[in-house]
Amino acid sequence: MKKKVNSIDLLIENLQKEFSKIPNFELTQNDPLGKKLFDFVVRFVSEFHSYQDLFVQFYLPASIKAVQKFKRELRFSKYKSFFNLTEEEYKENYYETVRLGYVGAFHKYESFIKKLIPMMDEFFKELDFDNNFLPIKDYLKTEFGIDIKRTTHNFLITQKINWICNCVKHYDGFPIKEPIPRNYDYFDKTKKIQIDSKEFKSDMQHLIKHNQNMLTVFFYIGFHQYFGLEFEHIESQLKAEHKDREKIKMLRNIMGMGIKKIFEIENNVA
Repeated sequence: MKKKVNSIDLLIENLQKEFSKIPNFELTQNDPLGKKLFDFVVRFVSEFHSYQDLFVQFYLPASIKAVQKFKRELRFSKYKSFFNLTEEEYKENYYETVRLGYVGAFHKYESFIKKLIPMMDEFFKELDFDNNFLPIKDYLKTEFGIDIKRTTHNFLITQKINWICNCVKHYDGFPIKEPIPRNYDYFDKTKKIQIDSKEFKSDMQHLIKHNQNMLTVFFYIGFHQYFGLEFEHIESQLKAEHKDREKIKMLRNIMGMGIKKIFEIENNVA
């Protein structure tokens, strides 16, 4: 019999695999701050997975059962003539549960970014013995002209979840929050947003992947600044194969291009 894979083991091993792709990520594993950062990300990604499973495996099936129970009760009710519901109307509580799932997911994403940034600052400031390191938000704004608070719409997945969240909070779930992203203008504006569990699960998986990408780009931003310090200042902390001024300059340029590409590749508001 094939041994069942432990979901937590798989989660951590996948994270380790992803993090190993980050340039100089091994530096984070050599001190308590690096371990603190890694543990935070593992815990938060695990919370996202649990949140997804809570809705897909429990809340949404329970709402479907509630719909079925109501239809069964109504069929034998002496007052059934008072009701004239369409199939969509029967399933409204199910769709409402999905919509609330998007609201919670966006707030979790905001919390992740809000907590991640100061931890990244703390880590990189430890590498800068002269205390010249700018906070990541300030450096991103100064060096690249990017305001991290305004990047929600740079990525399709966070744009979608944020837009649905705002539609639910401010328009009772109707898809009329302006501007309507061009990818979602197919919704019937006379009906509340209807999304099934399969699409919700797919979006949560994309959001989890996006969170990992944001961690990667924050490392890029931090190391881009770090490699921009005086070479003599960082030389002693580099591996032997990286103790080359031109190689560091080339690596910094590659990181800079990567940062720009990540924030601009999906720049897309309707």
